[in-house]
Amino acid sequence: MTITDGTTGYNGWHWRSVVAVGLLTVSSLAWSHTHVTATHPVDGEVLQESPERIAVEFDSPLRMTQFEIAGSQGKVELREDSIGSMATQHEGVPAEPLAPGEYQVEWRGLAEDGHDTSGDFGFTIDE
Repeated sequence: MTITDGTTGYNGWHWRSVVAVGLLTVSSLAWSHTHVTATHPVDGEVLQESPERIAVEFDSPLRMTQFEIAGSQGKVELREDSIGSMATQHEGVPAEPLAPGEYQVEWRGLAEDGHDTSGDFGFTIDE
């Protein structure tokens, strides 16, 4: 025997299912992606000298799979990078000081939830 509320024709089980699915959907959306919280240098920043390190920070751990810096003279060789590590901050240390010019940083990683995440940011070293 099914008891209804007399207005909708649906039993209590139906509404509990709808609420449960809704909560699971909202919960999974809230945790579905890792977001950038900061970059060093800041995107679009103009520096007076070469930075010692170039970094990107996230709101949750990410396993970095690519971290590349390129300028007008091509790809920058890194002395150190955090590729392969699972962390909330990843950085690259250029092997040599960067020459004046515009630089683009491209990164890609795998978030804890399995989502492939990528992005970029740029900066300029003033002459």
